[in-house]
Amino acid sequence: MKYILLIGFFLVAVSATPLEIAEDEEGQQYYMVPLSRVRRSETRGVVNERGVGVSHQGNIFNSGGHRLDGSAYANKNFGSHGLRPDAAGGRLDYSHGSKTSAFAGADHVRGYGTDVGAGVRHNIYSSKNFNVDAGANYGRHFGGPGGTGRPQMGGFIRGSGKF
Repeated sequence: MKYILLIGFFLVAVSATPLEIAEDEEGQQYYMVPLSRVRRSETRGVVNERGVGVSHQGNIFNSGGHRLDGSAYANKNFGSHGLRPDAAGGRLDYSHGSKTSAFAGADHVRGYGTDVGAGVRHNIYSSKNFNVDAGANYGRHFGGPGGTGRPQMGGFIRGSGKF
């Protein structure tokens, strides 16, 4: 009896789904099923002979041409002591259309310090055959055996063209 009810439920659900029928130039008909867009995210876990690791990346928001993606990871070696991860880090990536993008991230390895970085890029001019970009970046190492390093900063203007 429960199988009959289950099959009946599926038949009702399938028949209630709105379908659009499209026809091509040759008269072939196709059912157009509406698809919903979902946020894309992915979580991975790895176990190998050296240790375990987990990572996650996904879209935080995507609205009005603004997109923010994030990622994070943590790794633990089998030979190390304690429960804290041996390496961990994360990154945020922002983009606004095809003109502007930025990132910020940090990576920490226990006993060796933390690397921090950020950058931005903006498309100043774009045409069919020529592009000009400008950008800047920053990076610095904190802690570890070598101590805190000096900040590393830079900027660029880059042009490319098709001749």
